[in-house]
Amino acid sequence: MEKNEYQVGNLIFVIIVLFLVSFLLISIPYQTKWFDGVPLVKQPRLWPTFCITGMALFSLIYSLQIWQNYKIKGRIQSELKELQSWAKPLEFVVYFLLYVWLVPLAGYLLSTLLFFFLLTIRQGYRARSMLLISLVTGFGIVVVFKSLLKVKISSGAIYEYLPDGWSTFFMVYF
Repeated sequence: MEKNEYQVGNLIFVIIVLFLVSFLLISIPYQTKWFDGVPLVKQPRLWPTFCITGMALFSLIYSLQIWQNYKIKGRIQSELKELQSWAKPLEFVVYFLLYVWLVPLAGYLLSTLLFFFLLTIRQGYRARSMLLISLVTGFGIVVVFKSLLKVKISSGAIYEYLPDGWSTFFMVYF
């Protein structure tokens, strides 16, 4: 790659980095302390300040280089298309957050089976065998984590509606 070659996404990346660095620089006084009577090299604020200042300096230099190359070759539509491709994986973050929200309500077993089933469909698998494999895998994961490894996961509110013996069994093992 040549020194002045521009690639789609560089402008958006440098804007994100500059915002992050600005936030970190503004946060230094609130996140670190300066103690009187302590030598300079032992100050808790010194080394984070050096690192973030260096990051800011190099980000600024990089942004000037990108901006110069962008003015020559860049188009805003290609940048927006690149940003859209970066945002696509966020869909799965939303799915996972919904799963985490659902576990205390529907229980670990039911939530995991539903999560696996829906993600299998979302990925384009419609064959009955693939759906069955996803459900068996989800069940296996629940058994390993909850029953064998004894991982403490909150039981679902839905388990309270089961008969007493079943309710206790599902709360402990699923």
